[in-house]
Amino acid sequence: MTGNRISIVVPTRDRMELLRKTLACACAQSWQDIEIVVVDEASTDGTVAMLERDWPNVKVVRNATPRGPGAARNVGIAHSTGDWLFFWDDDELMHRDHLAELIKATLTAPAN
Repeated sequence: MTGNRISIVVPTRDRMELLRKTLACACAQSWQDIEIVVVDEASTDGTVAMLERDWPNVKVVRNATPRGPGAARNVGIAHSTGDWLFFWDDDELMHRDHLAELIKATLTAPAN
């Protein structure tokens, strides 16, 4: 393991307003070494335009046809550059220290 950059992979489809809240929460994390990869599953509600306009630092990958959340996560993995992967659904909100606490717990866990 070379570092502790976290790639947050978020699949979405036609849930623009929920996604907006999720991204605000992700960007507010106390752990700052992150990249956010949103995999859009052929949304028709303006999601891609909203992402381009309001979230320019978010990496957006667009599937031309919906393939489901598992396939979207796999696409997100392929476009991630972090040392760690975190799957975050487009309707989840988490406290500010969520990622920091996960990394701390992982790094301090005894090795088997």
